[in-house]
Amino acid sequence: MPDDPLRQLAGLEEGGFRRLAARLALLRAYARHREEESLSDAQAQEDTAEAFDNRTAAVDQWVYDVYDSVTARTLRRWAQQFRDDGLQGLIDRHGRRSERSYESYFGAGSELRKVALYYIADHPDCTSTELLDELSEHVEEDELPTRRTVQRFLKKMGG
Repeated sequence: MPDDPLRQLAGLEEGGFRRLAARLALLRAYARHREEESLSDAQAQEDTAEAFDNRTAAVDQWVYDVYDSVTARTLRRWAQQFRDDGLQGLIDRHGRRSERSYESYFGAGSELRKVALYYIADHPDCTSTELLDELSEHVEEDELPTRRTVQRFLKKMGG
């Protein structure tokens, strides 16, 4: 039974399970907001995405550790996947993600963080591509974070 949702859940690594639980929490917040305020789907999704980005959404704090931001379009897609396929529709389709966390690349005191902060000080308007190119000068290719991880770092640094 390869499509058995319980087997899929059992096979999720911790990060995949947390992303699934966070998606469910966000969908619950959106549905609750839609019902309480008698809003259209689109308006409730916009409101929930904005509240999440402002860190005022009706979700537990840990959800913000899983997702930095979420768009109304993403909420629409997750809601449709849930309607179409149930819980199984919310499981990542991208396969197993990296074992490395954001903190392992850019945690306090890490070499990449030092290089990145030094570069940003000299190039405050740099793009993720430019920063990634700079980082590649200092570490091996297989030690580089993804472009998305660099984007998250820049966003957290105010860029």
